Formats: sequence, structure tokens, C-alpha cells
Amino acid sequence: MGKRMIIAVDEELCIGCGRCVNSCPTSALYLENDKAKLRDEKLCDGFGSCIAVCPSHALYIEEREAEDFDWSILSRINFEDFLDKLSLHYKPEELRAK
Repeated sequence: MGKRMIIAVDEELCIGCGRCVNSCPTSALYLENDKAKLRDEKLCDGFGSCIAVCPSHALYIEEREAEDFDWSILSRINFEDFLDKLSLHYKPEELRAK
């Protein structure tokens, strides 16, 4: 455990759209009572794909004490899906659903 960059959610700004959840390649986020929540800080890669897709600017990245990223998750996820989700916000709208 040490300081690292990790996602944080401003629940006052969160509108519960779920875009962050769908864009997170490591499934670190989930919705509870229409608010984004960090499931497990070990799953947060800190890449910020969720920040890029948030229409209400409810997500931000901060440096704080957190458990180390669980690199073994990369062996448990589909790497093509991981890359696709990381780049989702760069794609034109008509290609995002494909």
C-alpha cells in the first residue's frame, strides 16, 4: 500500500448514467442507488477512461493512499475488450455501440 493515482467520485455530481461503469476495463466501478461507486481500489488502473466519458464531470483522479493495483487482473480479462474500453471515448458515437 502506498500513494498512487486512483479514481474518486463526487456523488453530488453523479447522475447515474452508467457510462463510467461501461467504460472501465477492469470493472472497478459499479452503480448503487444511481451513483457510481468504486468496487475495489485494487481494480482501479488510474487510466481515467471513466473520467473521459462522464457527462457530469463527477469523476476525477486523485493521489492518495490506496492498495496497489492488482496486475493479475490483466490475466483474467479479455485484453482486446480492455483496450477497446480504454479507447471508447476516442471513437465516434456511431462506432461506440459496435
